[in-house]
Amino acid sequence: MPRARTTIRTASVATATGLALSLTAVLPAAAGPAGEASPGYPVNQAALAPFSDQELVWAPCTEQELAAEGLALECADFEVPLDYAEPDGDRLTIAVSRAAATEPEERLGVLLLNPGGPGVPARVMPRDQAGTPLHEVYDLIGMDPRGTGASSRLDCGAELPDIVSRPTDAEISAHTRATIRYTRACDAAEGHRFPHMTSANTARDMEVLRTAMGEEQINYLGYSYGTYLGAVYGSLFPERLNRSVLDSAVHPDEIWRDLFMGQGPAGTANLERYTAWLTEHDDVFGFGSSHEEIVALFDETSARYREEPLEEPFPGFGPVDGARFDSLVFWYARNQGHWDMSSWVLQVLVTGEPVPEAAALPDGEATAEENQESPAEPDPWEEDPAFAMGTDLFSAIVCEAEWPDRISQYHAQARAYGDDHPYSSGALWAAPQACTFTRNPPTEPAVELGRDGYPEALVIAADLDANTHYAGGPALAERLDSPLLTVVDEGGHRFAFMPDQFTGELGYPCVNEVVAAYLIDGEVPGDKECAGIPRSAEPLTPHAGNAPTALAPEVTDPLEQVFAGPLGSGNRAGP
Repeated sequence: MPRARTTIRTASVATATGLALSLTAVLPAAAGPAGEASPGYPVNQAALAPFSDQELVWAPCTEQELAAEGLALECADFEVPLDYAEPDGDRLTIAVSRAAATEPEERLGVLLLNPGGPGVPARVMPRDQAGTPLHEVYDLIGMDPRGTGASSRLDCGAELPDIVSRPTDAEISAHTRATIRYTRACDAAEGHRFPHMTSANTARDMEVLRTAMGEEQINYLGYSYGTYLGAVYGSLFPERLNRSVLDSAVHPDEIWRDLFMGQGPAGTANLERYTAWLTEHDDVFGFGSSHEEIVALFDETSARYREEPLEEPFPGFGPVDGARFDSLVFWYARNQGHWDMSSWVLQVLVTGEPVPEAAALPDGEATAEENQESPAEPDPWEEDPAFAMGTDLFSAIVCEAEWPDRISQYHAQARAYGDDHPYSSGALWAAPQACTFTRNPPTEPAVELGRDGYPEALVIAADLDANTHYAGGPALAERLDSPLLTVVDEGGHRFAFMPDQFTGELGYPCVNEVVAAYLIDGEVPGDKECAGIPRSAEPLTPHAGNAPTALAPEVTDPLEQVFAGPLGSGNRAGP
């Protein structure tokens, strides 16, 4: 039965209004014969052949984290070589999940999902997108990339070092020494596997998965880092990729340090936007009547808590030191839909007067005591390493591009970014990383991206995204000769059909409409715009409850901004 609708039916996006669709082209539902990898890379289809006859054995997923009411999620695994250039060598296990299309008579194929990171497991994604229009016509597939999740995990046996948002020279030097120790641990524990944890090899794993599923082609939906991974797959296996959505695009010429360094200016731009709103409501919050006055107040508060942290400003919120205060400002400034509540939280932090349990907070929220009586389900990302961000994998993959080799450059830039962009993650990425010191760099260059042999992609970028800054959208769209969908007046890192951390709403209504029309009906838009999340209109009038604990994302410092806060899929990693 042919499709006659693309209406978004899930409750969180049922009221979508957005900009009208201006559709100018139509994609085929399937394309031609098998292709081989792009020339110039040593591993082609023939090298994958020994692994192409695997048969996936699907069985109900047993982990509680993959359970959802009314959803029969299935799991399987398959094998790939550690090094595709030596297919007879060590092997890895890759774990996948599947939510079969709910309308099998209208099934269009498989939709492979990637949440970003790099290093974020993907098996939960079919659960998160169950019930969407995409689930009606696609088997939703989540593959934990090599090195993370339930796949063969990279484990250096050491903690990735941290750095504060405004580091001194001594703190930068200490961070450098800690990074050297971490890198030595990785070289000792995982030196033989570290060089093979690359985007190219993950794309090859995707190709093995395609053959194991018996599919002629895959369709793809990738977020943040996942946009780069999808473009790598299309560049290596163009005739095996059909429709692809690349949401929150990575700049193809900024892999990886330049991309991360761009987060500093982007974070500062969001702060300027936020302070402009605060000046309009100075009578409510009292932060100041100009950008300079507000930033001076924030700087003073950060310095005060650097010397003596504020203990438990709200029940369940946790202590706030200078680095966490900077992180919260960065996080709040970019999420304009919550400026009302966020500003009230910052008002409490600036005054430094802890709020008791029954003090002014929004209506309808449970108290801390009530939350103890009805505790939330454990967060699988923290409870189970099979669902945790693979920070060691992150360290490996970002080494697939060149990093500076002069320590003096890192130190100068880290100090400058701490001074110029403290309300961002800039100082972290300006400082030395494992890539600076590893003795086990990748064995092949990063893939040169291009589109030759697969249909136009749909590239999406928010104009004020502080993780994958906007310039990446036009650059990737131009590189792939594909349309660009711009989300305007939007600083968040929010994705089509993915639940928002605060509200549970799926992405942006207008973007969801365009993505559904593209993936379901093959309708390719020209370059167009969609509205972001509306800014808070009126400041919050507080009432009783304890909602600020919900506005205490895991952003205790710049590193947590990356791996547990606002820098990736579901606001858990990034890019």
